[in-house]
Amino acid sequence: MQSYSKIGWIGLGQMGVPMVTRLLDNGLEVGIYNRSPEKTQALQEKGATAYPDLAALIQNHEVIFLMVSDYAAICDILNEDVRALLPGKIIINMSTIAPSENLAVQQLVEAAGGRFAEAPVSGSVVPATNGTLLILFGGDADILAPLQQAFSFLGKKTFHFGGVGKGSGAKLVLNSLLGIFGEAYSEAMLMARQFEIDTDTMIEAIGGSAMDSPMFQTKKSLWAEETFPAAFMLKHASKDLNLACAEMAEAKRSLPAVETAAESYRSAVAAGFGEADVSGVYLDLKQR
Repeated sequence: MQSYSKIGWIGLGQMGVPMVTRLLDNGLEVGIYNRSPEKTQALQEKGATAYPDLAALIQNHEVIFLMVSDYAAICDILNEDVRALLPGKIIINMSTIAPSENLAVQQLVEAAGGRFAEAPVSGSVVPATNGTLLILFGGDADILAPLQQAFSFLGKKTFHFGGVGKGSGAKLVLNSLLGIFGEAYSEAMLMARQFEIDTDTMIEAIGGSAMDSPMFQTKKSLWAEETFPAAFMLKHASKDLNLACAEMAEAKRSLPAVETAAESYRSAVAAGFGEADVSGVYLDLKQR
């Protein structure tokens, strides 16, 4: 099946900009729309076509990617006027929302005559810039096939988990682990400081133990220096943990580690640390 060489893209936030840049740098034509139009300028200079409104973008593209903040933003984008333009169009949601929310969006799009799939990503700004994200696809195989080339520019591997809801479920699994590890390593570093253990020595010991991980190696300097510039903002991790808890509650399942991490991240957001890196939950734990 022929790959898409022309893609529409809605949403130019922290992840959207480097991902669109990757597509442009690899020769794809990309039409872009963002609610804050000033964010389109740099990408226009790289060759993207900026559209003044959603209707124009959708009319000119068969396949449209969404990379926006949440379910409410997607519902706002897919308003009644836009849905009238969806027959024959394919909507790919790369935003992180709950499985139940993606299923609701699928129903909305298909009722309007379009097709829908989800493709949230695992990874933050650096992997987005380097094209080493993981693509977590949920949807029909015939939708995925012509997207594989574009996905290869964005990520190092695409996982097809099944139908809509499975990709976003996988994303909540991964981000729940991220939140749990962020909480655990932050508590470990605070415990070491309480015991007046040398921070560099403790970091080396963790790195040489079975408790080491790629996450720890990536974030260890942040814990050492107690400064947390954001690669993946804490407030976004909190949102994803809350989504996971809500989905489990709906299924009448209790997952204590996820629930504890979610509560800790909510506390950190409330304390004003939402713009810090996900590992910045440390800052809230430190002042408790």
